[in-house]
Amino acid sequence: MKLTNEQKQELIAALAHPWGHVRFQCDGYQIDLAVERWRGMTYRVVTYVNGSWKGEWVPGRESHPEQKFLRKSTRPAVTKAHRDQMEKAVGKRHFKKMCTEQDYWTATVTIYDFSWASGRAAINHLCRVCDSIQIITEEQPA
Repeated sequence: MKLTNEQKQELIAALAHPWGHVRFQCDGYQIDLAVERWRGMTYRVVTYVNGSWKGEWVPGRESHPEQKFLRKSTRPAVTKAHRDQMEKAVGKRHFKKMCTEQDYWTATVTIYDFSWASGRAAINHLCRVCDSIQIITEEQPA
């Protein structure tokens, strides 16, 4: 079962104020989205899978089924400025040869973050990655 546009708007509105909270049943997992204080006076939407989140889900080295509910972030391992500096130091031809021999210069780092900037981003992500989403109200048992 997918969410209707009206349901999405209601959920986004519930996550638009501090300490807002919604609960879903997504593909057999209980997903909680809660607005929590982050740093200083900023708030972010935090994802809890089955009531918790684990640090082992964050690095992308191992695959966990819970990672699909989290925000995926992929970045290059080496900044463009550092790559350009190394290319200038060793020469373009030698640097190109180094890139084919070593993965260090072309590698990427993937992390899975459990926080979102807004409720809209979190709900749209869940709608995209989940086959079935059901809203759990306070009256319904978990």
